[in-house]
Amino acid sequence: MNTLDTIIDRSKTPSAKYNKTLISSFANNEDARPYWVADMDFKSPQPVLDAIKKELDDGILGYPSFNDTKRIFTSFALKRHNWQIDPSLVVISPGMLASVALLIELYSEEGDTVILPFPSYKPFVSILEGLNRTIIPWNLPFDRSSSSFHVDMDSLERLCAQHDPSILLFCSPHNPTGIVFSRQQIFKIATIAKEHDMMVISDEIHADLVYPDVVHTPFNTVSKEIDLRCATCMAPSKTFNIAGEHFSVIVCSSVEMRRKVSRRQQSLHIAADLLATVSARAAYQHGSVWLDQVLIYLQHNIEVIRSTLKQNGSAISLVVPSASFIAFLDCSAIYDKVALDALNHPDIYKDRGDGGLLSRFFGVYGNVAMNDGTWFGDGYEKFVRFNFACPSEKVIEGINGICTAERSLS
Repeated sequence: MNTLDTIIDRSKTPSAKYNKTLISSFANNEDARPYWVADMDFKSPQPVLDAIKKELDDGILGYPSFNDTKRIFTSFALKRHNWQIDPSLVVISPGMLASVALLIELYSEEGDTVILPFPSYKPFVSILEGLNRTIIPWNLPFDRSSSSFHVDMDSLERLCAQHDPSILLFCSPHNPTGIVFSRQQIFKIATIAKEHDMMVISDEIHADLVYPDVVHTPFNTVSKEIDLRCATCMAPSKTFNIAGEHFSVIVCSSVEMRRKVSRRQQSLHIAADLLATVSARAAYQHGSVWLDQVLIYLQHNIEVIRSTLKQNGSAISLVVPSASFIAFLDCSAIYDKVALDALNHPDIYKDRGDGGLLSRFFGVYGNVAMNDGTWFGDGYEKFVRFNFACPSEKVIEGINGICTAERSLS
């Protein structure tokens, strides 16, 4: 038996993903099975757990001091992505969103415009709004006939010319569409940014999760070719299922940037904590075998989703990702019926939190908890995001639940 097939009961843990109050707030059913928060239902790599246990067994959780964490990360990046990084340009940070927020604050002013691809991970929007930056949406067009999102370079050029943005807040691979951008696409985006004197902040938290037949191009490898200001941010959290341990790295495009970011961190007295760093170091040094197994399993789960939808005769389409473990499902074929059902049964769809029509529909009729597309921006209400980083048995249960809800509309 594949160890990734093991069902782990997380219901009695402090997992946000399994929190009944949170689930009820958007699914209107506290008992809905969770396929929402982007962490895995797989046991974290044993070397990571062993490293944490050793630290705990030592009995003192004092102030840490590590001398070679940057080298450990750069060694991993070289092996995984053929990415040669100067460790002196790396800054350690307590989590990806902390990195992004710090960089936005440092390299733009209140009121400045920031280009953000949509659909977008909602915390990016929260960060920009909280820091009083003006968001300029760069929409990724959706082709319903092929169930895929695309990159519109002409639109990016127009937005840059019209709004004189300070920053492009990029996400590569893209969440939630699963796009892995080609080197040519990255180079074109970098060239446009350079022409408009726009800095790029590239969140590459899903980069290590590209599938075996896919190549990820770190933005830093292209930006340095044309001397573009760029901060490339990575983390082990999604990769090795240690999202509760807040650790990330910022790969700066210059010594000046590294100094500026480091000084700001020091002034705020922020740093990755002991167990987060222990986890990250162990993951980068000893987690690759586990990761390779997970990637094969995730690709298998994509086929499980496709086959289960087909077996159920579903009209819902899968937007097939090229990386990570979250997938957009296009529910446009049933959306009008769901909207009509909401008119006929308003209590089921009553707004009790952060959900939309589809999250409540699937939560109540299918017993499946998912973020619907409204969480990712205006115009995406006909999508849901399904987390398939779980045993295949649970994937089948989730998709069958979705199809059960779909049949209720007949």
